[in-house]
Amino acid sequence: MTTVARPLSLLWRALWLQPSAYEEMREDDASVVEGLFLIVLVAVVIAVSNLAGTVVEWASIPHMADIKEVIYRNYEQMSWFQMLQREIGPSFTEQFRRWYDLGWQIFPRLFGAPDPGSAALGIITKPLMLIIGWLVYGVLAHGGARLLGGEGTLSQTLGVTALAVAPQVIHLADAVPFLAVGGVVGTWTLICRYMGLRIAHELTWSRALVATLLPLVILWLLGILLIAVAALVAFPLIMGG
Repeated sequence: MTTVARPLSLLWRALWLQPSAYEEMREDDASVVEGLFLIVLVAVVIAVSNLAGTVVEWASIPHMADIKEVIYRNYEQMSWFQMLQREIGPSFTEQFRRWYDLGWQIFPRLFGAPDPGSAALGIITKPLMLIIGWLVYGVLAHGGARLLGGEGTLSQTLGVTALAVAPQVIHLADAVPFLAVGGVVGTWTLICRYMGLRIAHELTWSRALVATLLPLVILWLLGILLIAVAALVAFPLIMGG
């Protein structure tokens, strides 16, 4: 099988949960390197596709600066705005405009306004995020699988869990303007991880399920712990202020 055809075949079979893909990755001596290649390949393709879709969407809607000015002019015509102008004076207009401009730098992106600059940056950030997530999940899942009696090595675990990047190809649909893919990717990814861990470590279905979910539980608990610590540190500072 050619160099290009092999990773594509692995991804396709892994996407449809064919055991042969996970078994092949388990037996691969360079499973970590191949897994890294698959993740970067999928991430870059998705990021480039997303950039193309974002540019089309951005070009098909009115310029955000024009929308911003139209809304501001409507604010100026409202009675509450004019009343505050009279009572507070020019300082109200200056402060309102400052906060209004700041809001327009933040909120459009939060609500999904097309941003070609951020989409272009995704060509770098998307692979990095997927790689970090893969390594963190893989190490935690490996530890859990071994505790549950698994027989796979860390490289085998990382190899088979790398195949869980396959459902990310569904995000290619994001290239269609105004279309967004829902939570199906996350669920499908979890199923692929389950399949990989069960095959790599030769676990029963129940133990493989626990090993699959354990990293998510650990990360969730760590998140709660960090929030609690941040709150304990911030509370005295706020009260002291």
